[in-house]
Formats: sequence, structure tokens, C-alpha cells
Amino acid sequence: MTFTTKTLALALFLLTRLGVVAAEDQPTPLRGVLKEKGQPIVDAAVFLQSFDDERCARIFTTQRPSRKSQERLDRCLHDVSTAVPDSRGYYEFTGLKPGWYAVHFLWNISEKPSPSQSAFKEGHWGVIYAGKKDSTGKYDTMAQNFPFYYSGKNDAPRDFETQH
Repeated sequence: MTFTTKTLALALFLLTRLGVVAAEDQPTPLRGVLKEKGQPIVDAAVFLQSFDDERCARIFTTQRPSRKSQERLDRCLHDVSTAVPDSRGYYEFTGLKPGWYAVHFLWNISEKPSPSQSAFKEGHWGVIYAGKKDSTGKYDTMAQNFPFYYSGKNDAPRDFETQH
């Protein structure tokens, strides 16, 4: 092996290793798939919110926070980003720092939900169907994921699927 060949081989090895190290340092995306009755939800707006800390995330889940807690929540809850699902219902957020987050999304349904379905829990999601049609003739719907800690190192899918 000539000096040039050895140098090129070493350079290639180092570049490959640096690429692996750089890839290992990249945070995993926060992602999910949205489905309703087995079909992808594609016409939706997905919102990501962050919390300053776990205490703030806990206030978010409180049924009836005190006025003081609500004021703190207003200061420690932040809108981060918005995504739109693709044709498979897949969405993702990238470039996030480790911390506490919550995902919620809005979409429309054509069929009027029954009164028993106006608000319910579906896995780690709370779902609320509006009782009236909007200007498009559909029913506004929201699903809110419970707060969770995102490490940036481990996959943290936020999938939603309802059979209602």
C-alpha cells in the first residue's frame, strides 16, 4: 500500500467515523402518526408546546389550577412549532432540545359525534369534539397529548388512533 493509498484510507475511515459520531449526537425527531378509524388524518394542524420544567407540566394537567398556578402556567408554557401530517398521517418535529413537551392537533370530522363522544380519553390523549358544524360544514375536533419528557436521545413517538 502506498503512502497516498494509506492516507486516503485513513481519511475515509475518519470521515466515516466523524459522520457516525455526528449522527449519534443528532437528537431523534419527535414524531407521530395520526389515524381515525384506521385511516390517516391528513387535514390537520399539529402543534408542539414546551414547558419550562416538570412542575409547569404538572400544572398543565391540573383539573382546576389556582389563579397563581394558572399565572405561572401562562409564563412557563410556550408554543414551539406547527406541523402538517403527510398522506400517511405522519408528522415530525426536529431540532428539539431535551425537555417537557405536549402535542395537540386540530382536525375536522364529517359525522356528528354522539353526545357520549363529545369528550373522552383515547390512550395518552384527551379528545374533544365540537357539537356544532363550522363554516366548512364539518365538526371541529381537538386531541391533546399529556405532557411528557423528551430526552432527544430516545425515540418518543406520539401516535394517535381512535376508533370513535
